[in-house]
Order: sequence, then C-alpha cells, then structure tokens
Amino acid sequence: MEFAEHDDREFEPPTLDSVGADFPVLLATLVAQPSIREIGVNTISSGDRLESAAIIYAIFWNPDDLDDPVNHVELPPDVEAAIANPSPLLPPSLADWLPWMRFPTAYEAVQTVVLRDGQSIADALALHMRNVIGNTFREQRYPTMQDPDSFVDPPAAGDAVEATVMVDGAVVGCVEIPDEHVLGLGVGLGDATAIVVWPKHLLPLLRLELVRRPRPGAVAA
Repeated sequence: MEFAEHDDREFEPPTLDSVGADFPVLLATLVAQPSIREIGVNTISSGDRLESAAIIYAIFWNPDDLDDPVNHVELPPDVEAAIANPSPLLPPSLADWLPWMRFPTAYEAVQTVVLRDGQSIADALALHMRNVIGNTFREQRYPTMQDPDSFVDPPAAGDAVEATVMVDGAVVGCVEIPDEHVLGLGVGLGDATAIVVWPKHLLPLLRLELVRRPRPGAVAA
C-alpha cells in the first residue's frame, strides 16, 4: 500500500478576490482612500454556500511613508522575528500578510451578509458587533472569569436607532447601535446587508463611505 507524502505546509486561507468571486452578491467595502488597505477576509458558510464575508483593514497614520514608526504597533519579539524570517512552511499568501501585523487593524470592519429568514439588519449588526468587540476590546469590556465569552454592555438589536451612511455616493438610511468603543452601522443593499464596525479611536483616519467591490476580472462600464 502506498501513502501520499505528508505536506507540512500550513493551510492557505482564501484571498479576498477568491471570496469576492464565490460570494453570491458583490461584497461591500470602504471607498478607496490612502489611510486604509484591505488585507484579509473572514467568512461564514452554510454547507457550500457563503453567508457572510468580513473584510479586515490595515490603517495608516502616515500613508505617505509606511515605514514611519508612527504607523507601527508594538509587537512581541517572537512576532517581529516571524515577520523578519517567515517559516518556509507558510503558504505565500500568509508570508505576504505577516508584515501587515506591524500596523493597526480594523478587524472584520465591513461585513457583507445575506440575512437569514426572520433576521433583521439590527440583529445582524448586534451579532457582528459582539464578535468584533469580543476579539478587539475584550480587556476594556471586563469579561468575567466564569464566562470569558461575555463582556459588559453587549450590543443589542433593541438598542438600534435610525442613522445615515454614504453608499455609492448617496446618503441612505441605516441603523446604528451606540457603543463605547466602536461605531456600529447596518445598511440594506437590496440583495444583501452591509455591517460596519469601526474602532472609534481610529475614526479620524476614515472617510466613511461604502461601495460594492467589483468581482475579480470584471470590466468597468
């Protein structure tokens, strides 16, 4: 009996372009601007169908010089070493992604989601806000030892209020759930919903306008 050779390479995550090509509708993203850059995407699937895709952004205080120390966050020595000398077992896409760890990031800042039956925009917004806060502001929200997945003042759909946001150059209605640490907005796009969860301390660097991301290889009209 013959056995296939074992491959010790790490799993290669999907790229934003590959997710954009496979997602059932066009992804929402932030309008292109010097202070941010798309660097990754996380997805949720049901079977073979993608249900949501959330884009991660790197953020630059000085976009004219990415080597300016003002742009960089402090990293542990082992992470700095991994960036300087990536493991040969890393897939190329992960090795290319490592240098972005030097910059502040907005984790899953823009999510495109196809709502489930009975799910409201406010429901989806509260759910994604809890995910982002739990991953990025956990220490500030005082999780309990008994329930580390909980934190104080979790966003709730019942707290949603009316607001507006710019989408494709036009001001449209949306819902907002107030929060101490993040700006949380949800807006219907017709065929999907866009959720924005942005760290409030990084709002001065952001032009808040959403656009639909063209599919890879699409020719502009």
